Order: sequence, then C-alpha cells, then structure tokens
Amino acid sequence: MTDNESSVATQGSKEFVGKTVDYAIEAACKYFKAEPDDLEINILTRGFTGIFGMGGRKAKIQAVLKKSRSQVTEEKTEEGSGQEAEAVAGQGILEPPESEGSMIESGDIEAPEDRDKHISLAREIAEELLNKAGLAGQVVIKIGEEGPYLDISGEDLSLIIGKEGQNLNALEYIVNRILRHRLKSHAGVRLEAQSYREKREKSISLLAHRTAKKAQKTGRPFTLQPLGATERRLVHLTLKNVKGVRTHSIGEGIMRKVVISPVRRTAKQRQRDKKNSSA
Repeated sequence: MTDNESSVATQGSKEFVGKTVDYAIEAACKYFKAEPDDLEINILTRGFTGIFGMGGRKAKIQAVLKKSRSQVTEEKTEEGSGQEAEAVAGQGILEPPESEGSMIESGDIEAPEDRDKHISLAREIAEELLNKAGLAGQVVIKIGEEGPYLDISGEDLSLIIGKEGQNLNALEYIVNRILRHRLKSHAGVRLEAQSYREKREKSISLLAHRTAKKAQKTGRPFTLQPLGATERRLVHLTLKNVKGVRTHSIGEGIMRKVVISPVRRTAKQRQRDKKNSSA
C-alpha cells in the first residue's frame, strides 16, 4: 500500500484519535458501526508511547464510509435526490502501512545524491537514538522494491520491535521527525527489523487462508485470536475474493477478533461443482 498523506476530502468524514492508529480505527469503526475495510482511512498522525526520551503523542486518523460504484453513479445521474450512500467493502483503502517511513513515496526524493544523503543521515539518527536508549542494535542501509530503507538487527531486537511493532513505529516516527527538521524537507525513510513487518503480514495472510480452508472443509466457523484493526483489515482483504467463506469481526477493543465462516452453497451450486469436478 502506498501513502496518501493528503486528507480524505470526502463529505461526512470525521477525525478520530487514540493511543495508537489501531485504537483510532477502533473508534471510527464504533462510530460508523462498520468494519475497518468498510472505511476509507487516512492517517494524519501516528501515536507513540514516549520511548527514547521524548514525549508521547496520540494517533489521529480521518475516516469516512466507502461508497459502492453504483451509488457513485446514482449521485452523478440523480444529483440532489437525497438518497443515502450505502457503505460496502472492496474499494481502495487509503491507509498507508503501519510504518511511518512507508508514507514517503520515492518521488519525494528526486536526485540519487539527495537520496543517499537522506538515508545516510537517517541511519546516523537511528544509531544515535538506539545508543542513547542503551539498546544493542545495528542499523544497515538496504535496497527494497520501493527504494532504500533501514534494517535493524542486534541482541535487543525484540525490545526495539516492541509489542505488535509499537516501539519500531515510535523509533521510525522520531527518526523521520528529526530527519525532516534537519533537512527542512519532507524526506523520510522506512525502518525494518529483520523483515519483521513483512513476515508479520505474510504470517497473518497464511493464517487467514489456512483457517478459511478449515472452515470450508468442516462447514464450521472459526475465530482467530484478537488482532489490531490493521491486521483484522488484512484478514478481511485477504479473504475478500475467496469463494465459500465470509468474514466479520466480533468483540470490543483489544479483544476484537475476526470470525471466518463457511458460506452455505445451494443444492444447485453443489450439483454444478460435482459436475465440474467429474469433468
């Protein structure tokens, strides 16, 4: 996913705050009585807990219910009709990844020499912050599909990552704030920790697919362990186009979970499937 730092300038959008982005998304879901993937979400600021000697800050998002394509057409052809828009899943989500640095598109750094300068300075800042915090971590520059990023390794990696990546997000936020202040620009970098974010996303996607197969095979619904709003949305989107299952969320706050249920097929559909399998 790419960043959309500009606000969601949609009528009916509202701002929500929380200790973290997930908590802010929870508040938006509760307000709109909707699932995360039913909303267009734009992250305005990211919350962090005040590690590395700096004060904490609450996360702020802007959210609005999505509209189906048919409703967009109706609004254009029947302007002023006053019909309410129905929120549906499946349209593009405007939320960037949990990583603050991922919010910086490659186009923000034009010249290669500037890019090298920015990433090198960011590395120095990250190393200095880790050193002052007394954390053992090595920071190296790596090149990914979206450009250069910083990868952290070391004995204290689990502490640097923190619960659900919160410390890593906080470190990334602070690095980019200092970087932008020193360079007087919108330059920014993404921080990784031995592919933590990539592995976490893949792990949840695999879990979603495995659980979906179990639901299809047994004909019973399965409930996943509690997940944050971002990870629940990943499950919903992963299984969105998987035939034979549907997903919904239950619970409140940090105990909110995703339920993966089989979709009962009609006798006609089962007969057609049987013919296709024997063909």
